[in-house]
Amino acid sequence: MPATSNNHTVTTRNDDEGKPASLLIVYLGCLTGLVALVACSLILYQIYGMHSNSHFTELLKAPEVPVSVLVVYPAENPVFQRAVLAFAEFLQWHGGCQVAIDMWQRGRLAEQGPMRWLAEQAKSAARVMVISPQPNHCHTGPGEHAVPAAAHDLFSLVLNMVAGHAPSPNELAKFWLVHLGKAPEKSGLPVELTSCREFSLMRDLEKLCRHLHQQGTKRPGLAYGEKATGKLMEAVQQLEAW
Repeated sequence: MPATSNNHTVTTRNDDEGKPASLLIVYLGCLTGLVALVACSLILYQIYGMHSNSHFTELLKAPEVPVSVLVVYPAENPVFQRAVLAFAEFLQWHGGCQVAIDMWQRGRLAEQGPMRWLAEQAKSAARVMVISPQPNHCHTGPGEHAVPAAAHDLFSLVLNMVAGHAPSPNELAKFWLVHLGKAPEKSGLPVELTSCREFSLMRDLEKLCRHLHQQGTKRPGLAYGEKATGKLMEAVQQLEAW
């Protein structure tokens, strides 16, 4: 009987000593699985990050409150009109901006008239983007993007507005000149616009966006990949080939 009791005691002790080893194996297995999961997540993140940043090399900081932007352009042709619209859509959907443009406010424009509409929009806008005229005027018939009748009046009015702000550098800084493609010679521009800050698309698109958001509280935004800029790039290239 004593021998049997001793054997039972030894067996129980061996079972107790084996439990920590089993738990350690379980813990190590869980830890290995967790490390593998984290590693896979990092790899997927790097792959996605490289793809999404294929156009812009750094993340653009976008403000919590969209920057109010007014876009005014000359009456040209449907190809030019398409590029103007693509630029406005890019700013609205990807550039952290609240865009005002006559094509999106035709009812309000008709109600207020060009002069009042332009004055109110320019007053409330943080930036007024004036699209430069094309060096070669190629007027065509109606197309997919017809030129609004008010475009000619609005462009003439904004030129007068820029001229009125010219004596004050601080007030003139509100007006930016945007070239849809390569910048033309100064002699080919309306004299009122020659003192405005200039940006050429697509070359200066990232620069333009960064300067738009250089003031105010900022938060991480989205990088502009090919998907975001594709429509604008295509429209500008078609305009350059026109």
